Amino acid sequence: MTLLGTFAIFFITASSSFGLDRLEEILAAMSKAGDSLETLAADFEQTNHDHILEEEEKSSGKLYMKVPGNIRWEYAPPDSKVLLVKDDKILLYNPIAHQAQEFKQGKKGGAGADLLIGFGKSNAEIGKHYDVSLVGEDDRQVVLKLVPKPDSAASLFAAIDMTLNKENWTPDRTVFHELNKDTTILEFQDVRVNGPLPPKAFELELPPGVEIISSE
Repeated sequence: MTLLGTFAIFFITASSSFGLDRLEEILAAMSKAGDSLETLAADFEQTNHDHILEEEEKSSGKLYMKVPGNIRWEYAPPDSKVLLVKDDKILLYNPIAHQAQEFKQGKKGGAGADLLIGFGKSNAEIGKHYDVSLVGEDDRQVVLKLVPKPDSAASLFAAIDMTLNKENWTPDRTVFHELNKDTTILEFQDVRVNGPLPPKAFELELPPGVEIISSE
């Protein structure tokens, strides 16, 4: 083997090793941030893209989270709805339809929790359930690609692209690639970690006459 060939192999091996080391550092930073997270509030914008119809649906709202197990997605008009996860119960309220659906955890996939990958204590399990690769990095952000491992049922998605900010190691933007090639994009702004939340963030009083559909 020529000297040039030997150098090339050394360079590729060293670069791969450096990339893996950097990925481990990033996952460790995410795990540390997740362990310290107690509450979270953020504004979000959501874009759902239908692969077959080539149509997009945009919505926005506010997200509240309290560890462990309390999540509230509150969608702003004209798509007014609330998805509340509390303890082992899930409530999806649609004021336009004057209807609410109740589920137990596990009956409806992640039901809003799966969309919060990158937030909270589950960060420590990311490497266990996903093959993770470092796609890019600059001074402010890192971009990761997550592909569920074959023997893992951790995700409902074929792949996830996640852009994290380095200030608090939470996602700025997450793209969920579904098995049917549809995509869901979530973008988070004004993220407040471990700050106060509205007093009744995880309570939902339904107006009289709302139809409640229970799926036990």
